[in-house]
Amino acid sequence: MKRAISLLALGAAAGLAAERIAAEMRKPGAEQFLWVRRQVNERVNPLLLEQNLVGSGRAEIATLEHVGRRSRAVHLTPVHPTLRDDAVYVPAPMGVGSQWAQNVLAAGTARLQLHDTVYDLDAPELITPAETGFYPPQLAAPFDRLGWRYVRMHVVASAPGVLAPGPAAVPVEPRMMEPEPVPV
Repeated sequence: MKRAISLLALGAAAGLAAERIAAEMRKPGAEQFLWVRRQVNERVNPLLLEQNLVGSGRAEIATLEHVGRRSRAVHLTPVHPTLRDDAVYVPAPMGVGSQWAQNVLAAGTARLQLHDTVYDLDAPELITPAETGFYPPQLAAPFDRLGWRYVRMHVVASAPGVLAPGPAAVPVEPRMMEPEPVPV
């Protein structure tokens, strides 16, 4: 009897989780999984930065330095970039809802530390997964419908170095950009 009740409870929990995920998937990309994004921004990202687990050595996760649109403060954000030729592609799963992506697009510049090398970046643009050339159309289409985007930036220069929190970067004047419509 106890086993039947625990199986029933497990099934109910799985059903509730599936229902929650389905509800989130019906929201526009910028509004999906706000509770997960808050946890990542408030707990996971600071832990990664404090423990120096991003940007250095052989880490796959890099540190992106960008200037806030309103605060003008310098922010460090863990990201998972792909370097190809003279461009850096950084996934923005929340598309236009990603604050770091909005900051980079507004400023027009950013810096990235990966494998103890600092890259100066400019000319950011928000592109679809299909435009990256990383995925065949059949795989890119679902990510596009979910609102996923990539920020593609041009590499201006690179040199060995480390990004540090604080006023290391000189804030630049943001340029006004029209937000991209979120697919429904």
